[in-house]
Amino acid sequence: MKAKYRSKLGFILRVFTICLTVLSLWICEAYAVDDYDNRHIVISPYWQSDSTSYTFIAVSHPSLSNMASQVGVELNAIQSDLSAFNTAVSLTVSAGKTERVFIVRTGHSIVNSTIIPSGFFIVGTTNYKYGNIIIRNVASHPYNHVGGVAGLPSDGAGYRDVTMLSFFGGIVFDSTTTGFAMEFIGDTQDSTTTYDWNQTATSGVN
Repeated sequence: MKAKYRSKLGFILRVFTICLTVLSLWICEAYAVDDYDNRHIVISPYWQSDSTSYTFIAVSHPSLSNMASQVGVELNAIQSDLSAFNTAVSLTVSAGKTERVFIVRTGHSIVNSTIIPSGFFIVGTTNYKYGNIIIRNVASHPYNHVGGVAGLPSDGAGYRDVTMLSFFGGIVFDSTTTGFAMEFIGDTQDSTTTYDWNQTATSGVN
């Protein structure tokens, strides 16, 4: 009789363990981000680089409420033929700081990592190239609230979401150091409808 009860108890415990595992996986997936879901990315419709011009992008952390003090960013320069201009750059933007990204031809005499060691560079051909910018989260679960727990490592209490960052950029012509501004869609300055961490629609600050 005791063996029978032990067998039933063991079966119940196995079923409970399986259910708990499935529930944990479902909760994790609920906050995962689809890289191709445009609610979770920032885009710019145009960049260019050639023998006479380059693209400059500034990424700022505005220290918004519920924003982690460090946010990881992956920036991709996609060409008009849908191929990458070069390998995407990944960077971390800290609260109150601005990081600079340059999309530039190889061998530029002024805009390079030697002259601007704090910059991030996507370097490609000297031929005329253009396309769009896609900016994704480095964090796989940017809507998980991180940090702020006593005794645990913390990168700041909040969400690691690139749509809470502020982006500014321009196409710069070497000969005159002038150019025109870029438009960024989906960042904190955008006026379009965005989604918060629990997928509730909210309007942009503008």
